[in-house]
Amino acid sequence: MTILIISLILVMTLRFNLSMRSSLTSAANLRDEIALDNMAKSVFNSARAVLSVDAAESSFDTLHEDWANLEDTAQYFTYFFSRGQGGMNITDHSGRLQINSLLQYHEDTWIINEEQKKIWTNLLSAEEFELGEDEALNIIEAIIDWLDEDDEPLGFGGAESSYYQGLDTPYDPRNGPMEFIEELLLVKGITSELYLGTGEVPGLASLVTPHGRDGKININTADVFVLGALSEQIDQGMVDGMVTFRDDEENDLGDPEWYKWAPGFPGDVIIPPALITTSSSFFEILTEVVSGNMRKKIRGMVIRGPGSSSDLVYWKIE
Repeated sequence: MTILIISLILVMTLRFNLSMRSSLTSAANLRDEIALDNMAKSVFNSARAVLSVDAAESSFDTLHEDWANLEDTAQYFTYFFSRGQGGMNITDHSGRLQINSLLQYHEDTWIINEEQKKIWTNLLSAEEFELGEDEALNIIEAIIDWLDEDDEPLGFGGAESSYYQGLDTPYDPRNGPMEFIEELLLVKGITSELYLGTGEVPGLASLVTPHGRDGKININTADVFVLGALSEQIDQGMVDGMVTFRDDEENDLGDPEWYKWAPGFPGDVIIPPALITTSSSFFEILTEVVSGNMRKKIRGMVIRGPGSSSDLVYWKIE
């Protein structure tokens, strides 16, 4: 009887010990999770502060500014956090083609913006994408159909509900402004290779954005493929000259027409002024914090308005 009682007490003690250890581990994980969340939010708000300071110091945006060169910031967060470390990255979306600007509001209706359509045609017709002009036009028409409110396919490449409902996994087109870049993967003709890119060729995910509708592209931060698409007269030599000019910190990049002074850029090639700017409004912020074996990311979009204020468009914790 004594041995039985001792055995029962031993079993109960071991189970109680196991339960306590499990509770302590859960509590520690919850503590670390809360701490990591707040660390990630702190880094995210620090990135917003960097953008606010930049807006107060300069009326135009370039890749020479602090917000575009944050690789070494992780070392500073070790002084702020008792454990763990964090980092941030800011990407300018105003240097990209605006998907929703393919349509413009005119006389109480939405019509196709021909200038934006031409830029898209120039971009997708670049030999690196290995698309023919007809195939590029079909993709553009499918994107426009995804955005417009009617249910009538545009041209030979357009696609509306009748096409998408006939797929193995049917769905409806948005028939409105695109909200997230990932929607491109749902559009007829957009392959994962075209969206994500292959090798040294970037994908549409890094060249276009659903944010903004004025159609203006910041040529100070635009990718070389976007620069080449601004006019069908621009060749690779002119693009290289523009990149060389803007890489020189001594050059004035406040005037949107600085490209005229770029090496090898002929005076008879003009980029429509309505298409370009040197200031940015939409910035994507990615922050990451690490503590032990735990990792937390926050990805968000902010719009920087007049002055140094910024409004949060969205954010998600990963």
